[in-house]
Amino acid sequence: MPTRRNFLQMTGAGLVLLSQSSLSMNILNSLAKDPLLKYDGIGLASLVKSGEITPKELVEASIRRIEALDGQLNAVVVRGFEQALKRAETITPEGPFAGVPFLLKDNIDYEGMPATHGSVFFKEHAVATPPSRLVKAYDAAGLNVLGNTHSPEYGLKPTTESVSFGATCNPWKLNHSTGGSSGGAAAAVAAGYVPFAHAADGGGSIRIPASCCGLFGLKPSRARFVAARGNSVGLIQDHCVSRSVRDSAQLFALSQDRSSSAAFKPIEYITSPGKRRLKIGLSMANYFGEAPHADVKAAIEQTARLCESLGHEIILVDNPINGQEFEDYFRALFVVRLSAVKEKIETATGKPVSETGLMEPFTQDFIKYAKPLQDGSFDKAKQYFQDLGEEIKELMEPFDLLLTPVLQSPPVELGYLHDVTVDYETMSRRIFDYLSYTPVQNALGMPAMSVPLGMSKKGLPIGSHFVAREGDERTLYELAYELESAQPWKNKWAPFSAGAR
Repeated sequence: MPTRRNFLQMTGAGLVLLSQSSLSMNILNSLAKDPLLKYDGIGLASLVKSGEITPKELVEASIRRIEALDGQLNAVVVRGFEQALKRAETITPEGPFAGVPFLLKDNIDYEGMPATHGSVFFKEHAVATPPSRLVKAYDAAGLNVLGNTHSPEYGLKPTTESVSFGATCNPWKLNHSTGGSSGGAAAAVAAGYVPFAHAADGGGSIRIPASCCGLFGLKPSRARFVAARGNSVGLIQDHCVSRSVRDSAQLFALSQDRSSSAAFKPIEYITSPGKRRLKIGLSMANYFGEAPHADVKAAIEQTARLCESLGHEIILVDNPINGQEFEDYFRALFVVRLSAVKEKIETATGKPVSETGLMEPFTQDFIKYAKPLQDGSFDKAKQYFQDLGEEIKELMEPFDLLLTPVLQSPPVELGYLHDVTVDYETMSRRIFDYLSYTPVQNALGMPAMSVPLGMSKKGLPIGSHFVAREGDERTLYELAYELESAQPWKNKWAPFSAGAR
Protein backbone atom coordinates (compact mmCIF):
# COMPACT_ATOMS: atom_id res chain seq x y z
CA MET A 1 0.00 0.00 0.00
CA PRO A 2 1.33 3.49 -0.81
CA THR A 3 2.72 5.46 2.12
CA ARG A 4 1.24 8.71 3.34
CA ARG A 5 4.20 10.58 1.80
CA ASN A 6 3.53 8.89 -1.56
CA PHE A 7 -0.09 10.05 -1.45
CA LEU A 8 0.84 13.63 -0.67
CA GLN A 9 3.53 13.77 -3.32
CA MET A 10 1.35 12.29 -6.07
CA THR A 11 -1.92 14.09 -5.29
CA GLY A 12 -0.06 17.37 -4.77
CA ALA A 13 1.03 17.30 -8.39
CA GLY A 14 -2.52 18.27 -9.29
CA LEU A 15 -2.12 21.74 -7.76
CA VAL A 16 -0.52 23.01 -10.95
CA LEU A 17 -3.80 22.31 -12.74
CA LEU A 18 -5.86 24.92 -10.92
CA SER A 19 -5.03 27.64 -13.44
CA GLN A 20 -5.93 25.47 -16.42
CA SER A 21 -9.35 26.10 -17.97
CA SER A 22 -9.30 23.75 -20.97
CA LEU A 23 -9.32 19.99 -21.02
CA SER A 24 -6.05 18.68 -22.48
CA MET A 25 -4.24 15.37 -22.55
CA ASN A 26 -1.57 16.84 -20.26
CA ILE A 27 -4.17 17.60 -17.64
CA LEU A 28 -5.78 14.18 -17.96
CA ASN A 29 -2.44 12.43 -17.74
CA SER A 30 -1.51 14.39 -14.61
CA LEU A 31 -4.82 13.68 -12.91
CA ALA A 32 -4.67 9.98 -13.76
CA LYS A 33 -1.50 9.64 -11.64
CA ASP A 34 -3.47 10.34 -8.46
CA PRO A 35 -3.47 7.04 -6.50
CA LEU A 36 -6.67 8.03 -4.70
CA LEU A 37 -8.63 7.30 -7.88
CA LYS A 38 -8.14 3.59 -7.27
CA TYR A 39 -10.36 3.75 -4.19
CA ASP A 40 -14.11 3.86 -3.81
CA GLY A 41 -15.73 5.66 -0.86
CA ILE A 42 -15.26 2.78 1.56
CA GLY A 43 -11.64 2.50 0.45
CA LEU A 44 -10.99 6.21 1.01
CA ALA A 45 -12.57 6.01 4.47
CA SER A 46 -10.24 3.12 5.33
CA LEU A 47 -7.26 5.35 4.50
CA VAL A 48 -8.60 7.99 6.87
CA LYS A 49 -9.18 5.43 9.60
CA SER A 50 -5.63 4.09 9.26
CA GLY A 51 -4.15 7.59 9.36
CA GLU A 52 -2.65 7.37 5.88
CA ILE A 53 -4.50 10.47 4.75
CA THR A 54 -6.66 13.16 6.34
CA PRO A 55 -10.20 14.28 5.47
CA LYS A 56 -8.78 17.66 4.47
CA GLU A 57 -6.39 16.06 1.98
CA LEU A 58 -9.27 14.09 0.46
CA VAL A 59 -11.28 17.28 0.02
CA GLU A 60 -8.32 19.06 -1.54
CA ALA A 61 -7.87 16.23 -4.03
CA SER A 62 -11.53 16.43 -5.09
CA ILE A 63 -11.37 20.20 -5.40
CA ARG A 64 -8.35 19.91 -7.71
CA ARG A 65 -10.22 17.55 -10.01
CA ILE A 66 -13.31 19.75 -10.08
CA GLU A 67 -11.26 22.88 -10.79
CA ALA A 68 -9.37 21.10 -13.55
CA LEU A 69 -12.29 19.46 -15.36
CA ASP A 70 -15.54 21.19 -14.56
CA GLY A 71 -15.00 24.14 -16.83
CA GLN A 72 -15.61 21.60 -19.59
CA LEU A 73 -18.15 19.28 -17.94
CA ASN A 74 -20.29 21.76 -15.97
CA ALA A 75 -21.41 19.25 -13.35
CA VAL A 76 -20.99 21.21 -10.09
CA VAL A 77 -23.13 24.35 -10.05
CA VAL A 78 -22.99 25.33 -6.37
CA ARG A 79 -19.64 25.16 -4.60
CA GLY A 80 -19.11 24.97 -0.85
CA PHE A 81 -15.37 24.31 -0.91
CA GLU A 82 -14.42 26.61 1.97
CA GLN A 83 -17.09 25.12 4.23
CA ALA A 84 -15.98 21.59 3.29
CA LEU A 85 -12.35 22.36 4.09
CA LYS A 86 -13.34 23.77 7.46
CA ARG A 87 -15.63 20.80 8.13
CA ALA A 88 -12.81 18.39 7.32
CA GLU A 89 -10.89 19.62 10.36
CA THR A 90 -13.59 18.28 12.68
CA ILE A 91 -14.46 14.96 11.00
CA THR A 92 -13.51 11.96 13.12
CA PRO A 93 -12.57 8.53 11.70
CA GLU A 94 -15.51 6.69 13.27
CA GLY A 95 -18.09 7.04 10.48
CA PRO A 96 -18.36 4.43 7.71
CA PHE A 97 -17.52 7.15 5.16
CA ALA A 98 -15.26 9.21 7.42
CA GLY A 99 -14.01 12.24 5.48
CA VAL A 100 -15.16 11.03 2.05
CA PRO A 101 -15.97 13.95 -0.30
CA PHE A 102 -19.60 13.95 -1.45
CA LEU A 103 -21.88 16.01 -3.67
CA LEU A 104 -25.60 16.65 -3.35
CA LYS A 105 -28.01 16.96 -6.24
CA ASP A 106 -29.25 20.54 -6.54
CA ASN A 107 -32.71 19.67 -5.25
CA ILE A 108 -31.88 19.15 -1.58
CA ASP A 109 -30.84 21.86 0.89
CA TYR A 110 -27.61 21.82 2.86
CA GLU A 111 -26.23 24.32 5.34
CA GLY A 112 -24.94 27.32 3.40
CA MET A 113 -26.04 25.81 0.07
CA PRO A 114 -29.80 26.09 -0.50
CA ALA A 115 -30.90 24.17 -3.59
CA THR A 116 -31.72 26.05 -6.81
CA HIS A 117 -33.57 23.11 -8.45
CA GLY A 118 -31.96 24.06 -11.75
CA SER A 119 -34.32 27.03 -11.99
CA VAL A 120 -33.92 30.75 -12.53
CA PHE A 121 -36.49 31.42 -9.80
CA PHE A 122 -34.77 29.46 -7.01
CA LYS A 123 -31.35 30.60 -8.19
CA GLU A 124 -32.51 34.08 -7.23
CA HIS A 125 -34.90 33.21 -4.38
CA ALA A 126 -33.41 30.10 -2.74
CA VAL A 127 -34.21 29.87 0.98
CA ALA A 128 -32.54 27.14 3.01
CA THR A 129 -34.80 24.82 4.97
CA PRO A 130 -33.78 22.98 8.17
CA PRO A 131 -31.57 19.91 7.56
CA SER A 132 -33.59 16.90 6.48
CA ARG A 133 -33.28 13.53 8.16
CA LEU A 134 -31.46 12.25 5.08
CA VAL A 135 -28.86 15.03 5.20
CA LYS A 136 -28.34 14.32 8.89
CA ALA A 137 -27.75 10.65 8.05
CA TYR A 138 -25.11 11.66 5.49
CA ASP A 139 -23.37 13.88 8.05
CA ALA A 140 -23.47 11.10 10.65
CA ALA A 141 -21.84 8.72 8.16
CA GLY A 142 -18.87 11.11 7.91
CA LEU A 143 -19.51 12.33 4.36
CA ASN A 144 -18.16 15.80 3.59
CA VAL A 145 -20.41 17.76 1.20
CA LEU A 146 -18.49 19.89 -1.34
CA GLY A 147 -21.35 21.34 -3.35
CA ASN A 148 -24.44 20.76 -5.46
CA THR A 149 -24.62 19.08 -8.86
CA HIS A 150 -26.56 20.29 -11.88
CA SER A 151 -30.13 19.15 -12.45
CA PRO A 152 -32.59 20.31 -15.13
CA GLU A 153 -35.34 22.65 -14.02
CA TYR A 154 -37.33 20.86 -11.27
CA GLY A 155 -35.94 17.52 -12.46
CA LEU A 156 -38.45 17.44 -15.29
CA LYS A 157 -36.28 16.24 -18.20
CA PRO A 158 -34.14 13.11 -18.73
CA THR A 159 -31.23 15.34 -19.76
CA THR A 160 -29.24 17.77 -17.64
CA GLU A 161 -29.64 21.02 -19.54
CA SER A 162 -31.23 24.18 -18.18
CA VAL A 163 -31.65 27.86 -18.94
CA SER A 164 -30.22 28.56 -15.50
CA PHE A 165 -26.91 26.69 -15.78
CA GLY A 166 -26.52 25.49 -19.37
CA ALA A 167 -25.63 21.90 -20.31
CA THR A 168 -23.71 19.23 -18.42
CA CYS A 169 -21.46 17.26 -20.78
CA ASN A 170 -21.04 13.51 -20.72
CA PRO A 171 -17.44 12.51 -19.83
CA TRP A 172 -17.70 9.67 -22.36
CA LYS A 173 -18.54 12.03 -25.26
CA LEU A 174 -18.75 15.72 -24.50
CA ASN A 175 -21.47 16.51 -27.05
CA HIS A 176 -23.83 13.91 -25.55
CA SER A 177 -26.27 14.06 -22.67
CA THR A 178 -25.52 12.72 -19.20
CA GLY A 179 -29.18 11.82 -18.82
CA GLY A 180 -31.26 13.38 -16.10
CA SER A 181 -32.31 14.58 -13.85
CA SER A 182 -29.29 13.57 -11.71
CA GLY A 183 -26.98 14.14 -14.66
CA GLY A 184 -24.64 16.48 -12.81
CA ALA A 185 -24.13 13.84 -10.12
CA ALA A 186 -23.43 11.15 -12.71
CA ALA A 187 -20.98 13.33 -14.64
CA ALA A 188 -19.15 14.19 -11.40
CA VAL A 189 -18.74 10.54 -10.42
CA ALA A 190 -17.87 9.39 -13.95
CA ALA A 191 -15.24 12.16 -14.11
CA GLY A 192 -13.72 11.06 -10.79
CA TYR A 193 -14.54 14.15 -8.71
CA VAL A 194 -15.98 11.93 -5.97
CA PRO A 195 -16.49 8.15 -5.75
CA PHE A 196 -20.26 8.48 -5.39
CA ALA A 197 -22.83 11.26 -5.17
CA HIS A 198 -26.39 11.87 -4.03
CA ALA A 199 -29.07 11.46 -6.70
CA ALA A 200 -32.87 11.40 -6.73
CA ASP A 201 -35.27 9.49 -8.95
CA GLY A 202 -38.79 10.64 -9.85
CA GLY A 203 -39.14 8.90 -13.21
CA GLY A 204 -35.77 7.29 -13.77
CA SER A 205 -33.50 10.10 -12.58
CA ILE A 206 -30.98 7.84 -10.81
CA ARG A 207 -31.08 4.99 -13.29
CA ILE A 208 -31.02 7.07 -16.50
CA PRO A 209 -27.87 9.10 -15.71
CA ALA A 210 -26.21 5.97 -14.29
CA SER A 211 -26.88 4.28 -17.64
CA CYS A 212 -25.65 7.26 -19.67
CA CYS A 213 -22.44 7.67 -17.67
CA GLY A 214 -21.42 4.05 -17.02
CA LEU A 215 -22.24 3.94 -13.30
CA PHE A 216 -24.22 1.84 -10.87
CA GLY A 217 -27.51 3.37 -9.72
CA LEU A 218 -30.28 1.90 -7.58
CA LYS A 219 -33.66 3.50 -6.90
CA PRO A 220 -35.06 2.29 -3.55
CA SER A 221 -38.64 1.31 -2.83
CA ARG A 222 -41.06 4.08 -1.98
CA ALA A 223 -40.78 5.09 1.71
CA ARG A 224 -37.67 2.94 2.26
CA PHE A 225 -35.48 5.90 3.32
CA VAL A 226 -35.78 8.66 5.89
CA ALA A 227 -37.37 11.75 4.38
CA ALA A 228 -35.37 14.22 2.30
CA ARG A 229 -38.24 16.55 1.41
CA GLY A 230 -41.99 16.90 1.39
CA ASN A 231 -43.19 14.45 -1.26
CA SER A 232 -46.95 14.06 -1.18
CA VAL A 233 -47.31 11.85 -4.27
CA GLY A 234 -44.34 9.61 -3.46
CA LEU A 235 -42.69 9.56 -6.89
CA ILE A 236 -39.23 10.78 -5.85
CA GLN A 237 -36.78 8.49 -4.07
CA ASP A 238 -33.29 9.57 -3.03
CA HIS A 239 -30.09 7.54 -3.09
CA CYS A 240 -26.87 7.79 -5.14
CA VAL A 241 -24.91 6.99 -8.27
CA SER A 242 -21.62 5.21 -7.63
CA ARG A 243 -18.61 3.50 -9.17
CA SER A 244 -18.86 0.51 -6.81
CA VAL A 245 -21.80 -1.57 -5.66
CA ARG A 246 -20.57 -1.62 -2.06
CA ASP A 247 -20.61 2.18 -1.69
CA SER A 248 -24.25 2.17 -2.77
CA ALA A 249 -25.09 -0.76 -0.49
CA GLN A 250 -23.42 0.85 2.53
CA LEU A 251 -25.16 4.19 1.98
CA PHE A 252 -28.43 2.29 1.51
CA ALA A 253 -27.99 0.63 4.90
CA LEU A 254 -27.30 3.99 6.56
CA SER A 255 -30.21 5.88 4.95
CA GLN A 256 -33.13 3.59 5.77
CA ASP A 257 -36.04 4.55 7.96
CA ARG A 258 -35.57 2.57 11.17
CA SER A 259 -38.44 4.12 13.10
CA SER A 260 -41.30 2.11 14.57
CA SER A 261 -43.53 3.35 11.74
CA ALA A 262 -41.11 2.38 8.94
CA ALA A 263 -42.75 0.94 5.82
CA PHE A 264 -40.17 -1.88 5.57
CA LYS A 265 -38.00 -3.90 7.90
CA PRO A 266 -34.47 -2.48 7.49
CA ILE A 267 -31.97 -4.41 5.38
CA GLU A 268 -28.50 -4.47 6.91
CA TYR A 269 -25.40 -3.72 4.86
CA ILE A 270 -25.24 -6.27 2.02
CA THR A 271 -21.63 -7.18 1.27
CA SER A 272 -21.62 -10.09 -1.15
CA PRO A 273 -23.48 -11.90 -3.94
CA GLY A 274 -26.39 -14.18 -3.15
CA LYS A 275 -26.27 -17.95 -3.57
CA ARG A 276 -29.83 -18.32 -4.83
CA ARG A 277 -30.24 -18.72 -8.60
CA LEU A 278 -32.90 -16.39 -9.93
CA LYS A 279 -35.75 -16.50 -12.41
CA ILE A 280 -35.52 -13.30 -14.43
CA GLY A 281 -38.25 -12.14 -16.78
CA LEU A 282 -36.87 -10.40 -19.87
CA SER A 283 -39.08 -7.70 -21.40
CA MET A 284 -37.41 -5.89 -24.27
CA ALA A 285 -40.32 -3.74 -25.51
CA ASN A 286 -41.26 -0.43 -23.90
CA TYR A 287 -44.79 0.34 -22.73
CA PHE A 288 -45.81 1.12 -26.32
CA GLY A 289 -44.72 -2.34 -27.41
CA GLU A 290 -41.80 -0.87 -29.37
CA ALA A 291 -38.34 -2.44 -29.59
CA PRO A 292 -35.36 -0.35 -28.43
CA HIS A 293 -32.46 0.91 -30.54
CA ALA A 294 -30.37 -1.93 -31.97
CA ASP A 295 -27.39 -1.11 -29.70
CA VAL A 296 -29.62 -1.19 -26.61
CA LYS A 297 -31.20 -4.45 -27.70
CA ALA A 298 -27.77 -6.01 -28.20
CA ALA A 299 -26.59 -4.79 -24.78
CA ILE A 300 -29.61 -6.22 -22.95
CA GLU A 301 -29.32 -9.52 -24.81
CA GLN A 302 -25.67 -9.66 -23.78
CA THR A 303 -26.69 -9.09 -20.15
CA ALA A 304 -29.28 -11.88 -20.41
CA ARG A 305 -26.57 -14.24 -21.68
CA LEU A 306 -24.29 -13.19 -18.83
CA CYS A 307 -27.02 -13.94 -16.31
CA GLU A 308 -27.61 -17.34 -17.90
CA SER A 309 -23.89 -18.12 -17.77
CA LEU A 310 -24.06 -17.46 -14.02
CA GLY A 311 -26.85 -20.01 -13.61
CA HIS A 312 -29.85 -17.71 -13.61
CA GLU A 313 -32.89 -18.50 -15.74
CA ILE A 314 -34.10 -15.98 -18.34
CA ILE A 315 -37.74 -16.15 -19.45
CA LEU A 316 -39.27 -13.86 -22.08
CA VAL A 317 -42.29 -11.86 -20.91
CA ASP A 318 -44.52 -9.28 -22.60
CA ASN A 319 -44.90 -5.73 -21.30
CA PRO A 320 -48.60 -5.45 -20.32
CA ILE A 321 -48.73 -1.65 -19.88
CA ASN A 322 -50.75 0.60 -22.17
CA GLY A 323 -48.29 3.40 -22.86
CA GLN A 324 -50.68 6.26 -23.58
CA GLU A 325 -52.87 5.53 -20.58
CA PHE A 326 -49.82 5.23 -18.34
CA GLU A 327 -48.36 8.51 -19.58
CA ASP A 328 -51.59 10.46 -19.05
CA TYR A 329 -51.89 9.36 -15.44
CA PHE A 330 -48.17 9.70 -14.71
CA ARG A 331 -48.28 13.30 -15.90
CA ALA A 332 -51.26 13.90 -13.62
CA LEU A 333 -49.16 12.82 -10.62
CA PHE A 334 -45.98 14.61 -11.69
CA VAL A 335 -47.70 17.92 -12.40
CA VAL A 336 -48.81 18.34 -8.76
CA ARG A 337 -45.39 19.52 -7.60
CA LEU A 338 -44.82 21.72 -10.64
CA SER A 339 -48.19 23.42 -10.23
CA ALA A 340 -47.25 24.31 -6.66
CA VAL A 341 -44.02 25.92 -7.90
CA LYS A 342 -45.93 27.88 -10.55
CA GLU A 343 -48.26 29.25 -7.89
CA LYS A 344 -45.28 30.18 -5.70
CA ILE A 345 -43.69 32.16 -8.54
CA GLU A 346 -46.93 33.96 -9.35
CA THR A 347 -47.51 34.80 -5.69
CA ALA A 348 -43.96 36.14 -5.32
CA THR A 349 -44.11 38.28 -8.48
CA GLY A 350 -47.78 39.16 -8.75
CA LYS A 351 -47.68 38.19 -12.43
CA PRO A 352 -48.65 35.21 -14.57
CA VAL A 353 -45.65 32.90 -14.74
CA SER A 354 -45.50 33.38 -18.52
CA GLU A 355 -44.63 37.05 -17.96
CA THR A 356 -41.90 36.52 -15.36
CA GLY A 357 -39.16 34.68 -17.26
CA LEU A 358 -38.75 32.57 -14.12
CA MET A 359 -39.94 29.23 -15.51
CA GLU A 360 -38.79 27.54 -18.70
CA PRO A 361 -41.38 27.39 -21.52
CA PHE A 362 -41.41 23.58 -21.60
CA THR A 363 -42.18 23.42 -17.87
CA GLN A 364 -45.03 25.89 -18.32
CA ASP A 365 -46.44 23.86 -21.19
CA PHE A 366 -46.08 20.60 -19.26
CA ILE A 367 -48.29 22.07 -16.53
CA LYS A 368 -50.74 23.41 -19.10
CA TYR A 369 -51.12 20.22 -21.13
CA ALA A 370 -50.96 17.60 -18.36
CA LYS A 371 -54.41 16.40 -17.36
CA PRO A 372 -55.90 19.31 -15.36
CA LEU A 373 -56.15 18.59 -11.65
CA GLN A 374 -59.62 20.03 -11.35
CA ASP A 375 -61.16 17.28 -13.49
CA GLY A 376 -60.45 14.65 -10.84
CA SER A 377 -57.58 13.10 -12.78
CA PHE A 378 -55.32 13.03 -9.71
CA ASP A 379 -57.69 10.68 -7.89
CA LYS A 380 -58.18 8.68 -11.08
CA ALA A 381 -54.41 8.41 -11.41
CA LYS A 382 -54.01 7.05 -7.89
CA GLN A 383 -56.66 4.43 -8.56
CA TYR A 384 -55.10 3.56 -11.93
CA PHE A 385 -51.68 2.97 -10.37
CA GLN A 386 -53.16 0.95 -7.54
CA ASP A 387 -54.83 -1.33 -10.10
CA LEU A 388 -51.68 -1.44 -12.26
CA GLY A 389 -49.63 -2.38 -9.22
CA GLU A 390 -51.79 -5.44 -8.68
CA GLU A 391 -51.41 -6.38 -12.35
CA ILE A 392 -47.62 -6.07 -12.19
CA LYS A 393 -47.52 -8.12 -8.97
CA GLU A 394 -49.35 -10.88 -10.82
CA LEU A 395 -46.97 -10.54 -13.77
CA MET A 396 -43.95 -10.89 -11.48
CA GLU A 397 -45.32 -13.83 -9.52
CA PRO A 398 -43.21 -16.43 -11.40
CA PHE A 399 -40.07 -14.23 -11.32
CA ASP A 400 -37.55 -12.86 -8.86
CA LEU A 401 -36.62 -9.91 -11.08
CA LEU A 402 -37.45 -8.31 -14.42
CA LEU A 403 -34.78 -7.25 -16.91
CA THR A 404 -35.47 -4.41 -19.36
CA PRO A 405 -33.59 -1.58 -21.07
CA VAL A 406 -33.12 1.63 -19.10
CA LEU A 407 -33.63 3.86 -22.14
CA GLN A 408 -34.99 3.49 -25.64
CA SER A 409 -31.64 4.49 -27.14
CA PRO A 410 -28.02 5.18 -26.16
CA PRO A 411 -27.36 8.68 -24.74
CA VAL A 412 -28.63 11.34 -27.13
CA GLU A 413 -26.76 14.42 -28.28
CA LEU A 414 -27.09 17.59 -26.23
CA GLY A 415 -29.97 19.73 -27.48
CA TYR A 416 -32.16 16.88 -28.66
CA LEU A 417 -34.20 17.00 -25.45
CA HIS A 418 -33.66 20.70 -24.73
CA ASP A 419 -34.38 22.84 -27.77
CA VAL A 420 -36.56 25.92 -27.31
CA THR A 421 -37.24 26.09 -31.06
CA VAL A 422 -39.11 22.75 -30.97
CA ASP A 423 -42.83 22.82 -30.16
CA TYR A 424 -44.09 21.27 -26.93
CA GLU A 425 -45.81 18.25 -28.48
CA THR A 426 -42.71 17.21 -30.42
CA MET A 427 -40.40 17.68 -27.43
CA SER A 428 -42.77 15.91 -25.07
CA ARG A 429 -42.94 12.95 -27.44
CA ARG A 430 -39.14 12.81 -27.67
CA ILE A 431 -38.83 12.82 -23.88
CA PHE A 432 -41.46 10.21 -23.08
CA ASP A 433 -40.30 7.88 -25.85
CA TYR A 434 -36.72 8.11 -24.56
CA LEU A 435 -37.67 7.23 -20.96
CA SER A 436 -40.43 4.74 -21.72
CA TYR A 437 -39.16 2.07 -19.30
CA THR A 438 -38.26 3.71 -15.97
CA PRO A 439 -41.27 5.79 -14.75
CA VAL A 440 -43.29 2.65 -14.04
CA GLN A 441 -41.27 1.81 -10.94
CA ASN A 442 -41.71 5.31 -9.51
CA ALA A 443 -45.46 5.19 -9.98
CA LEU A 444 -45.68 1.74 -8.35
CA GLY A 445 -43.03 2.22 -5.65
CA MET A 446 -40.83 -0.67 -6.83
CA PRO A 447 -37.02 -0.76 -6.47
CA ALA A 448 -34.89 -0.97 -9.60
CA MET A 449 -31.26 -0.56 -10.64
CA SER A 450 -29.14 0.26 -13.67
CA VAL A 451 -25.97 -1.82 -13.97
CA PRO A 452 -23.17 -0.62 -16.32
CA LEU A 453 -22.68 -3.68 -18.51
CA GLY A 454 -23.06 -2.45 -22.10
CA MET A 455 -21.58 0.00 -24.61
CA SER A 456 -22.93 1.38 -27.86
CA LYS A 457 -21.04 1.13 -31.14
CA LYS A 458 -20.12 4.81 -30.68
CA GLY A 459 -18.55 4.19 -27.26
CA LEU A 460 -21.38 5.39 -25.03
CA PRO A 461 -22.48 3.43 -21.94
CA ILE A 462 -25.72 1.44 -21.88
CA GLY A 463 -27.13 0.28 -18.56
CA SER A 464 -29.13 -2.88 -17.89
CA HIS A 465 -32.30 -2.34 -15.89
CA PHE A 466 -33.35 -4.83 -13.20
CA VAL A 467 -36.65 -4.45 -11.31
CA ALA A 468 -37.64 -6.17 -8.06
CA ARG A 469 -40.78 -6.48 -5.97
CA GLU A 470 -41.49 -3.66 -3.55
CA GLY A 471 -39.10 -3.92 -0.59
CA ASP A 472 -36.75 -6.47 -2.18
CA GLU A 473 -33.59 -4.42 -2.65
CA ARG A 474 -31.61 -7.34 -1.21
CA THR A 475 -32.07 -9.40 -4.39
CA LEU A 476 -30.98 -6.44 -6.51
CA TYR A 477 -27.81 -5.82 -4.52
CA GLU A 478 -26.86 -9.48 -4.39
CA LEU A 479 -27.16 -9.77 -8.17
CA ALA A 480 -25.30 -6.47 -8.64
CA TYR A 481 -22.32 -7.80 -6.68
CA GLU A 482 -22.34 -10.92 -8.82
CA LEU A 483 -22.45 -8.96 -12.08
CA GLU A 484 -19.74 -6.58 -10.85
CA SER A 485 -17.48 -9.57 -10.14
CA ALA A 486 -18.28 -11.33 -13.42
CA GLN A 487 -17.84 -8.25 -15.62
CA PRO A 488 -15.89 -5.62 -13.62
CA TRP A 489 -16.36 -1.98 -14.53
CA LYS A 490 -14.19 -0.43 -11.78
CA ASN A 491 -11.27 0.41 -14.07
CA LYS A 492 -13.33 1.59 -17.05
CA TRP A 493 -12.87 5.35 -17.04
CA ALA A 494 -14.50 7.82 -19.41
CA PRO A 495 -12.11 9.53 -21.86
CA PHE A 496 -12.70 12.94 -20.23
CA SER A 497 -12.19 12.00 -16.60
CA ALA A 498 -9.55 12.17 -13.89
CA GLY A 499 -8.99 8.43 -14.33
CA ALA A 500 -8.48 8.49 -18.10
CA ARG A 501 -5.16 7.13 -19.34
